[in-house]
Amino acid sequence: MVVFLDERQVIRPGEGFTVEDIRRIAHRHGRRHRAHELRESFRCRGSKAYTDWVDALLYGTPAPWSGPEGYDLDTAPDPFALQQWIDTSTRNGILARTAAGFCWTWDRTVRKNGILKPEVRIEHRDPATGTNRLWQAAWNAATRVITPDGIVTAPASRLWASHRGGHQQIGCVYTAQGLEYQHAGVIIGDDLTWEDDRWVAHPERSHDNTLKHLPPEEYLRYALNTYRVLLTRGASATRIYHTHAPSQHMLNRLGRFFQIIG
Repeated sequence: MVVFLDERQVIRPGEGFTVEDIRRIAHRHGRRHRAHELRESFRCRGSKAYTDWVDALLYGTPAPWSGPEGYDLDTAPDPFALQQWIDTSTRNGILARTAAGFCWTWDRTVRKNGILKPEVRIEHRDPATGTNRLWQAAWNAATRVITPDGIVTAPASRLWASHRGGHQQIGCVYTAQGLEYQHAGVIIGDDLTWEDDRWVAHPERSHDNTLKHLPPEEYLRYALNTYRVLLTRGASATRIYHTHAPSQHMLNRLGRFFQIIG
């Protein structure tokens, strides 16, 4: 029997197996067990440098991104710039999507006019001017959303990553896992913050009913794995924005701090 396993794809309690679980099962049945590590991937344009960078960011010591192998990685200065990058990519015929941690309510309400409720709301403080601006967007729709005059404003969740209009909604790990798109925007929420040179979990800031009651040390594993999934959806480019200003500052120091042009 051959089992393909990635322990860092486990995002909920009781989900999946570990290498140690398989070893114990094999031993119980009198079978030998041998593990082989697959060191390369087709994801992220096959860039091992990028996936290694993500793993170091989340599980090791964050390191500056040097940009080898042609993978396009950087931070977004604010959610407005991130959305502009996604919109520009879409206009240029590039499949682009934004996904976020489950840090906002999600009641799946569709208004009578066919407009989704903008539940992902981020108040961003401009460090240069000191002014606050509210950015908001809707989560992806559970089912296709159509206006009274027959216009499709959002695809169903299973088609969010590929069908027209999906770039205007925000996906989550349950929507994005197992999928891939050319350009990935990632919003890291306040459930995982960088403090005192380490990642700190805040399950009380999560809106995931399966996870928000876990103790912080247990929640941390699933939060890290969740953001690893989101950070590895982009086939050729990723932009990252963190809602926690000190964490965003740390990420800015690792990237080249991109600016939207045109």
